[in-house]
Amino acid sequence: MKLFQRQETDFMSLLIMAAENCLHAAHLFREAMMGEAGPVHHLDAMMQLEHKGDEITHEILKGLSLKMPAPLERSDIMELASRLDSVIDGIEATLARFDYLNIQMKNPYMQQYSIIIVNACQHILDSFKLLSNKKWLQISEHSVQLHVLEHEGDKLMREGIREIFTNPTDPYNDFKLKELYERMEQTTDACEDVADVLNSVVLRYS
Repeated sequence: MKLFQRQETDFMSLLIMAAENCLHAAHLFREAMMGEAGPVHHLDAMMQLEHKGDEITHEILKGLSLKMPAPLERSDIMELASRLDSVIDGIEATLARFDYLNIQMKNPYMQQYSIIIVNACQHILDSFKLLSNKKWLQISEHSVQLHVLEHEGDKLMREGIREIFTNPTDPYNDFKLKELYERMEQTTDACEDVADVLNSVVLRYS
């Protein structure tokens, strides 16, 4: 897929596109957790968004390899693209676990996670739009919120796992839930990783 036909690669537009794609995936995940249809019903659409994210990342890396003019250090652009790719990979991997672990149910822990992930991806997108305009101070404000959301994800994971071991049911089912909660928490970690790179960029350029 050729996202840009012109000679120069518009790195900032591609990064914003990747962040928008992450937000779309986050909203789809929230719909999977909140809606009446089973989560697996949304898996094909999620896989398409994950594939689109891979294509955007490829376009960014291709532009970097061709030494196209870049608004930031090439290493910063590469790191931002890689971290964004990890976010959408994490969202897709979380939803995929409902399929191959055969998880049929949804619960408040999963639903609350979906809200945290949507909020985190919204802050990421807002940060990238500010980055394109070099609004360094405002970027830092979003980074702070991403750290707050990561802490909320950690707390939610601990509460979910505590519930498993406080009120155990079927060991096989409990294992699957623990695996899912940990994968969700890794996704919020990936969002925080984006904030860490943004903080580094802000310190370097502000």
